Amino acid sequence: MNLKFNILQRTHRPVVKYENMLLLFDTGASTPVWCQGIDTFKDRFSKSGKMDYKFLLTGFGRSEAELVNFLKKPYNAEINNYFADVYSVPSFSLKTAEGCITWKNLNIAVTNREFSGVHIILPYTMFGGMEISFNQERAFPQIRIESPSDTKYTFIKLNNNFNEKILQYIYSQNEEVLYKIP
Repeated sequence: MNLKFNILQRTHRPVVKYENMLLLFDTGASTPVWCQGIDTFKDRFSKSGKMDYKFLLTGFGRSEAELVNFLKKPYNAEINNYFADVYSVPSFSLKTAEGCITWKNLNIAVTNREFSGVHIILPYTMFGGMEISFNQERAFPQIRIESPSDTKYTFIKLNNNFNEKILQYIYSQNEEVLYKIP
């Protein structure tokens, strides 16, 4: 399965336009993040369900010192700026003329914090077992995804070092596993 997406011109990041959304392919991210608020997320992914854990928003223009300071002494006024609700999307697909790849049960953190004007950040971890490449040729930059299967199953790793359950990262593989990951 090979998918090709044209990278938007005049961007310094691998951003593509897909079904009226801007998608950022981020090799430094560990969890998909929706950056356009809960209402637009629910409009787009109406069959999603809210999970009983949150996601700690690192990055997004914050320094490491700011994050460490907040974690040492969290204050209620800033909780919503640092933690995002997580929703599970039963089926998330990327389609091109060449084919389609579908991720089952994709966990997505939902926030109002805008990031580079994109709708969703797609992390490197959701492309496990696939080859992803970025052609940075000036005339026609592209993202190419090669996958041995058209269905990917996604799983989570929770971090229980906090008072609440926190989603640490997601990952995917070609086959559904029967055991639960701690």
